[in-house]
Amino acid sequence: MNTTGSTTLATNASIAAGATHTYNVSFIVSMDLTPGTPIGDNIYYACEVIGNGPGSLPGQGLYNKAELDKTGDGVTDITDDACGDIPYVTMVKNFVGVTTNANGTYTINYAVVVNNQGGATGSYSLKDTPLFDNDVEINSGTYSGQASGSMNTTGSTTLATNASIAAGATHTYNVSFIVSMDLTPGTPIGDNIYYACEVVGNGPGQLARSGLVQQSRGRQDRRWHYRYYR
Repeated sequence: MNTTGSTTLATNASIAAGATHTYNVSFIVSMDLTPGTPIGDNIYYACEVIGNGPGSLPGQGLYNKAELDKTGDGVTDITDDACGDIPYVTMVKNFVGVTTNANGTYTINYAVVVNNQGGATGSYSLKDTPLFDNDVEINSGTYSGQASGSMNTTGSTTLATNASIAAGATHTYNVSFIVSMDLTPGTPIGDNIYYACEVVGNGPGQLARSGLVQQSRGRQDRRWHYRYYR
């Protein structure tokens, strides 16, 4: 199949009375809706009508059209189309804030927001890893919202495994840690030097083991294999 424009599947093909010819058409596609990417307008337009019925338009979802010339005169006599949608799952991590507790500890809050900007139900797996300055000791942690549970005090915590997310839906995970810190020379935890965040807030530029850096990683299948029958 040509990756742009039309592909001729048959020319002057002979078909016997009562016979059926089937062409299995397959594409492997990828999609990126990140603002500023050079392909497309970074807005997903879903099918007006999902499936084989009429109503969808070129430029929507996975719109695909077949044209049949049954007289060989170069003029299309029969046109039929089909349209399907794909998911597009994104994730952002936000630093919500710090609360100082009466016992000298701190409560640290983050929000992990997963969104499906595509036109079909998608799935994802999500884990969260605190990479704080090595003088910061995690006493406990929890997460709530889309799912709830306890955060591991070392290493990663899996927040979701193959979670289903509908088209246009948003899943929010609220991650909270209670931490303490001691920079007194000679204390056994860390190097007793506090390395502040390179960039305070939600922007890029943070390094592992600085400030209250925390990293979330999500995974979805970003390649799809769609087949049309003609």
